[in-house]
Amino acid sequence: MRMLVYIVSVILGLLLVWVGVSVWTERGVKEPAYRVESMADGYEIRLYEPFLIAEVHIPSGTKDALETGFRMLFAYISGENKGKRKIAMTAPVLEKAPVSEQIVMTKPVLRRDEQGGTRVAFVLPADYTLEGAPQPQNRDIRIRSIPVRRMAVVRFSGYATATAVDRMRKRLLSHLVRDGLQPAGDFLVAYYNPPWTPPFLRRNEVMVELR
Repeated sequence: MRMLVYIVSVILGLLLVWVGVSVWTERGVKEPAYRVESMADGYEIRLYEPFLIAEVHIPSGTKDALETGFRMLFAYISGENKGKRKIAMTAPVLEKAPVSEQIVMTKPVLRRDEQGGTRVAFVLPADYTLEGAPQPQNRDIRIRSIPVRRMAVVRFSGYATATAVDRMRKRLLSHLVRDGLQPAGDFLVAYYNPPWTPPFLRRNEVMVELR
C-alpha cells in the first residue's frame, strides 16, 4: 500500500512539474493583436490588426515539413540574420548579446498546406516594420506583411495531428456553410505551445480568412 501511495505521489509530482515548466516558459510570449468581432456556434470571428511574418516554403515530399520549417525559422530568430539579432527560446527569460538587438519570441507558429508544399511562418514582434525587420541570411525565408483581415477560428487542445487538424478544418467549414459565410483563402493551422507542453494544456487553432 505504501509503495502504491509513493508511486502515485511521484507521478503527481512529475505531472505538476511538467505543467509548471510549460506554463512558466510561455509567460510573456506575445501574439498578434486582434479583437473578437463575434462569437458563433462552434467558432469565433476575429479582426486582426496588420502584422509581419517570417515565412518559409517547404517543398512537398519533405519529411515532417512543420519541423523542417520550424528549425529554419528558429535559426533565423536565433541569429541567422543580418545584424546577428537573437533570442533565447525560453520566454520570458530573454538573452541579449552585447552588440545585438533582441527579437522577442511571439506565437503562434503558422502552417498552411498548399499545392507544391507547406508554408511555415513565425509572427514577428509588433514593433518591427517591413523595412526594419532583421533580414534573413537564409534566402528561402522571406519577411511578409499581413494586412487587416477577418478570420474565422476554431480552437482545440491535444496534439495537432493530421487527423485532428483535418477534422477541425471540416468542422469549421461546415459551420461557415451553415451560417452563409465564405472562406477567402487557404486554411491555416496555428500552434501556440512548445513541444513539451502537456496535451491538455495545448492550444491549437484552425483559421481561415473570410470574404
